[in-house]
Amino acid sequence: MGIDKSKEDHMLDVTFQIENPQVGSSSLAMAQNEPPSDILTITATDILSAKELANSSVSRKLDLSQVETIIIGEAFAKSDYFHNVIASSLRDPEIRRKMIMIVSKEKAREFIDNNHAKLETRPHKYYSFMRNRWKDTGYVPISDLNRYLQRTSGALFLAIYATSERDEERRKNPDNYVAGQVPQKEGDPVQMIGSAVFKDGKMIGTLTGEETRSALLIRKKSMAHHYIDSIKDPKKEDLMISARVLKEEQARFRIDLTKDHPELYITVPLRVQILSTPSGIDYASNEKNQALLKRDIKKDLEEKTSKLIKKTKEEYHAEPFVWYEEVRRKFLTMEDFIKYDWQNKYRDAQIHLDFEITIESFGSTLKPQKIKPKE
Repeated sequence: MGIDKSKEDHMLDVTFQIENPQVGSSSLAMAQNEPPSDILTITATDILSAKELANSSVSRKLDLSQVETIIIGEAFAKSDYFHNVIASSLRDPEIRRKMIMIVSKEKAREFIDNNHAKLETRPHKYYSFMRNRWKDTGYVPISDLNRYLQRTSGALFLAIYATSERDEERRKNPDNYVAGQVPQKEGDPVQMIGSAVFKDGKMIGTLTGEETRSALLIRKKSMAHHYIDSIKDPKKEDLMISARVLKEEQARFRIDLTKDHPELYITVPLRVQILSTPSGIDYASNEKNQALLKRDIKKDLEEKTSKLIKKTKEEYHAEPFVWYEEVRRKFLTMEDFIKYDWQNKYRDAQIHLDFEITIESFGSTLKPQKIKPKE
């Protein structure tokens, strides 16, 4: 399902992508010339009214409890009445809170029209498989309507950001993209990377894929437990080292709220597996090189996260790291916590991050294979 602002005031364009049950099933021979889904857009005052109006032309009964993914057009996500539309729709038991929430750069209708996955005939399978990939990469947050309602009041909520359009802008860091900027030829037209930032029920900006990873990494617990990262080679800075970063332990917190400016001491234990070193420098058996590499990995992570924390303080005036849950534990009642106004205090909070880096492996071979000169 997709939702866009309508040209008419206070009206919505609600798009339904209705899957053809015969395509991709055992009755494929009977449906060779049929499309995999039917797409229609209804203009109405709300989602439930649009569903009823859609039944005037759709022969099957529409059941919104079967909807797994909701696409929100960026223009609608930035409107003042976005939250009221979503929150009021959840009163109906058919609207499931576990529905995946994606914000598209273009209109939701255009996104759905352009999303022709080559490997998946059935639309719901595409989003189901993509959900598993999001956990593997950490480039996007795991966002659904339930998390949106939990975190949108005061704190920042991160939603999946996607587009089928292409942006010609290129960035030097291969991880520092938002949707539409990844250099790609052929393949599926849709890119999902980065996150849409919501505050008080309204989209206010975006984070890149790298910033989203950093935000997930310094939460107490994260759905993305491991991912591949690129790190500058400390002895050859023009080359990069590929490493797998694993977060299998929760971050540890020590919080001091007795001062005028609160202080948070956060320790993030990480295990790192070195996968490739194009420079050919020996890091596997040389202890000095290992210490240098460990120091640079720690420094790289601290610089990325510190830059993100500064951005959230200065631009968004709130935090997307779910730290408020840890701060809330310091108060006896919710009234005391609300009175403390953590999100306002966050702007001047002192954040001390410490990454505990353990390099546990250097691949299956200790040294890269070298070409022997001819005699």
